[in-house]
Amino acid sequence: MDINISARHFNASAGLQDRIQEEMDKLARFYPNITSASVILDHEVEHLRHCEISINITGSVVVASADEENMGKAVDVALERAKIQLKKANDKQNDHRAQPLSDLA
Repeated sequence: MDINISARHFNASAGLQDRIQEEMDKLARFYPNITSASVILDHEVEHLRHCEISINITGSVVVASADEENMGKAVDVALERAKIQLKKANDKQNDHRAQPLSDLA
């Protein structure tokens, strides 16, 4: 999976980038068909941190964002929202599969 992390109006620490990389790798277990992801960290307003995660999956795009006082908390909230959306997309895809013929008999 290709992950692009960009920071606007500040320099993201290596520790924060590593943590985001690890968490994005964990998301791959909920939806194995993730092709790429983009994480945008923004520090435009003094007391507001913004994190936007855009995940490209087969057939669609999942976008989750969060505004918090702390960048770590914003990343955590956005990741949790993305996780929920990925679970729903995975369940939706699995529900549309045909019933096996062995179950029909």
